Amino acid sequence: MERKEPSFTRDEAIEFVMREYGEMLKRMIYTYVKNHHTTDDLFQEVLLLVYRKWDRFDGRSQLKTWVMRIAINRCKDFLRSPFQRMKLMKDQWLEQTDPKQLEDVVLQKEQWEEIAEAILNMPVKYREVMILTFHQHLTQKEIAEVTGIPLSTVKTRKQRAREMLKEKLIEGEWTLE
Repeated sequence: MERKEPSFTRDEAIEFVMREYGEMLKRMIYTYVKNHHTTDDLFQEVLLLVYRKWDRFDGRSQLKTWVMRIAINRCKDFLRSPFQRMKLMKDQWLEQTDPKQLEDVVLQKEQWEEIAEAILNMPVKYREVMILTFHQHLTQKEIAEVTGIPLSTVKTRKQRAREMLKEKLIEGEWTLE
């Protein structure tokens, strides 16, 4: 079981983590994000977090498990971000589309990108309701329970968010259902 050595400096710790656990960490991060560029970015963030938090490692656990926990938490934080959720939802939706209708897929992708951008540019209170509705498929009652706001407020925010979307997208040739 590895323990923090008193003479193990931050720089030495980072070198050790990269040498001993680097490839394993990258593979593990990739299983969460399934994108090589994102994996590289998150790996660098994990190394930075290990460097910053080195003085908090007390040796009660193995260095390997401590570093892995940091990496897993960073991946989960990344996947929970509203922008990432919208991107994943769009990608999943496009994968389910019949590839024979390429022109329709491209048009739908452009429309989806407009919707996603409009939602992401909304104030947080409206964005939250739209993401919980369309990504998490929660009912208005469930959204009220999850967020701790009254059901009437959820209904109002959802209606206002839809109106905002319509205003932003009114120039397009399609409508929201």
